[in-house]
Amino acid sequence: MPYITPFDPWKSPLCTCPPKYSLNPYTGCGHGCLYCYASIFIKDFYSPRPKKEFLKKIEKELPKLPPESLISLSNSSDPYQPLEKIHKSTRMFLDLIKGLPLKVLIITKSNLVLRDIDLLKKLRVAVAITITTKVYQVRLEPGAPSFEERLLALKVLSQEGIPTIVRIDPIIPEVNEEEVLEVLTEVLPFVKHVVVSTYKANPRSLKRLIKAFPEKAKILTDLYLQKGERKKGGIYLPEEIRKSLIEKIYNKVNQIKEVSFATCREGLVEFSFQGRCDGSFLLN
Repeated sequence: MPYITPFDPWKSPLCTCPPKYSLNPYTGCGHGCLYCYASIFIKDFYSPRPKKEFLKKIEKELPKLPPESLISLSNSSDPYQPLEKIHKSTRMFLDLIKGLPLKVLIITKSNLVLRDIDLLKKLRVAVAITITTKVYQVRLEPGAPSFEERLLALKVLSQEGIPTIVRIDPIIPEVNEEEVLEVLTEVLPFVKHVVVSTYKANPRSLKRLIKAFPEKAKILTDLYLQKGERKKGGIYLPEEIRKSLIEKIYNKVNQIKEVSFATCREGLVEFSFQGRCDGSFLLN
């Protein structure tokens, strides 16, 4: 099975991403995020490991890609998770594609991306930093870098002229919804694009959240298991609740002409930005 594959999130009609390829240098992730959707379809997800013969296989696959292909790095793991400090698979990939007619969108929660600024400045690349919380970091994302470290990463990348994106993802009702505007206010000076997504539940991740937030068990169970909408990709919040959570962020971003806004797999026409949702348009 190839490592570089067409991006196709469950053939969901709610996905508005442009055509692109997906590459995960690692299987699983060490950040331990309770809400992670990838943990339901990747075996031993929380025991991450590098891909076997990663560079050897990539060297064979790259010549098969059409010129100007967009590679999303990564979608079901983090390319800068703790294993990257040891194995450097992501750095080796970035070094390998220097000079090739490719575009790269890096999606990470780690400030380790700053280690590779020397390579990033030689590539057509944009970096999306995912931020979920300041208050509940230890409970929600026990293995991930702090909010302050991610904020600094956005600041440095922006100062170095690398297109930056923030993913405020996921918004979890009654958990982090009250802090998202504060997070947004702090990151806005350092980003060109904002992507927002509400939490799409699945039985495993919802169980983990309820265990970590027992005081929210009743409201989360009611919102998702009683009132939620089952769609491809998970159990969605009722539409009106999703609208209200997203609208306040949209209104704040909309005040700043230099920053664009999109949602991820929400299916809300008032926030629909076909082909622009992931921020990769910044590379065009």
